[in-house]
Amino acid sequence: MTPERFALLTRRHRECLRGVKALKGSKEIAIELGLGKSTVDSYLAEAVRLLGARNRREAAMALAEYEAQSIIEPNYQVVEEQQEDTPNKIIPDSSGLVPEPSAMPLPMAPDGSTVGGAVQDGHVHASPRLSLPVRRQGQTRNDMSVAERLLWVPTIAVALAIGFGMLATGLDVMTRVIGRLSNLAG
Repeated sequence: MTPERFALLTRRHRECLRGVKALKGSKEIAIELGLGKSTVDSYLAEAVRLLGARNRREAAMALAEYEAQSIIEPNYQVVEEQQEDTPNKIIPDSSGLVPEPSAMPLPMAPDGSTVGGAVQDGHVHASPRLSLPVRRQGQTRNDMSVAERLLWVPTIAVALAIGFGMLATGLDVMTRVIGRLSNLAG
């Protein structure tokens, strides 16, 4: 499995695969992440497909191996901590222990074109302009913020109102047309 395949995994894919690695069932993972069991199953199935693994266990083991390799790099530097700077912290800041991860490479197709959309914050976005309130086939994520979800409520309400208005207008026009045709015939 190539690094490009791992770049396609979202945060939720990784969390679900880590749960599988910890020998947890879908229901346990769902409770831990605050998701539905079927949502966890779909994240795992999608992760298996994206990684090209045979099953969720193989995908979880591959992710664990990949993450272990990406954390241990030969050129890391340990930064000494000064205790005076962090008197109220139980664990001092460890940001200097491991170097910052490099930018994720864009997944590329054999012809050189970009696959899967834009990479932002470690997630590959299929459509960076608009997050839809439903998961679509092949969509790699649906981790909408609360604000995005709340924005969809009035949008859907307005769309439904317009749809019902158009239906009522159409039925009214059809009633009038049928009434006039029956007046002409009779």
